[in-house]
Amino acid sequence: MERRARRTFTIDPDVSEKIDILAGGHNIEINVLVNKALRRFIEWGRYVDNFKLVTSDPRLMKILWSHITVDDARRLGTETANDAVAEFILYYFHKFDLDSVLKTFQVIGAEYCNAYVYSEFGDQQNRTVILRHSVGRAASAYYGASLKALCSRLGLNLELEESDDQVICKIAGGGSLKGVIPKTFNEQMAGRPIEKSAEDKISHRVIVNEKT
Repeated sequence: MERRARRTFTIDPDVSEKIDILAGGHNIEINVLVNKALRRFIEWGRYVDNFKLVTSDPRLMKILWSHITVDDARRLGTETANDAVAEFILYYFHKFDLDSVLKTFQVIGAEYCNAYVYSEFGDQQNRTVILRHSVGRAASAYYGASLKALCSRLGLNLELEESDDQVICKIAGGGSLKGVIPKTFNEQMAGRPIEKSAEDKISHRVIVNEKT
């Protein structure tokens, strides 16, 4: 049984015309377009200005990474993870755990920034994440150091295998973690998590269609 929320909204005439052209006049295709656009805004667009998120041409990134040493890239990855990335995860997910960390690498890094191709396998206790790209060893060092720094905050061991076109990240001990919701960013980073209470949960009502 598939449940879908129903919402009614208005759009500008010129946008409506362009949607009709793209969709070929088929309602089901229009639904796909609208859902995709809304999802992209919710998961990506509304954070672009706050966190300066951008997509870049891989050819340009390859040139930029070629001018950075592996050690400098690794140091930059650690600093970025401990500062901007950790703050983004808390702002985006309202928690800081392994699932939210990996989801950030998957959704933001791979799907929207197109920085690499994300793949993952294993179980809750031991996971292996592979980030495939084509922009050089320094990029592998940067991505690996970023994920390692975030996992270190969770008390997880991470083994890295870096090459010119990918980084393999082997994470051990993920199954013993417990997700938490911090009151503030500083409390989370200081290792003083606060459990989310029932009063903190937010619910809303929508009209749904049930499809069999």
